[in-house]
Amino acid sequence: MGHAIEPWRDHEQLSLGRLLHQTAYPRARHEVSLPGMKVDLVETEGGTLVAAEVKLSRGAAHAHRLQLAYYLMRLEEEGVRARGELRYPKERRVEPLELTPELRAEVKRVLKELYALLQKPKPPPPRRIPYCARCAYHAFCWIEEP
Repeated sequence: MGHAIEPWRDHEQLSLGRLLHQTAYPRARHEVSLPGMKVDLVETEGGTLVAAEVKLSRGAAHAHRLQLAYYLMRLEEEGVRARGELRYPKERRVEPLELTPELRAEVKRVLKELYALLQKPKPPPPRRIPYCARCAYHAFCWIEEP
């Protein structure tokens, strides 16, 4: 996405995610966007703004925390204070997310690594990881395989 390459829109996981997003919280305000980010849903609870990401499962929980922490940091930069929640409706689970100094530092470290990667003239060679099979970019990385 850093080079404006979009994932395969009809990928099963993305379609399931969109369906979950549309049906899990029908009364909540959906998708608040800033350049480069889209928060799944925003609502207020007791006068506090809650920014939430809705996920299919906790399989990539650490990545989910980093994503939401990044969103909270971006909202903060815009003068919007919010607390975060990761929501897993199929598991009936809600995980609050606090933007700690350690989490901020980790997001900044990951962003620095990401920006360095995006500056390279060529991407590194693909390396299989467990998420490859379910990734909407799978064909892009592994196009030369039969």
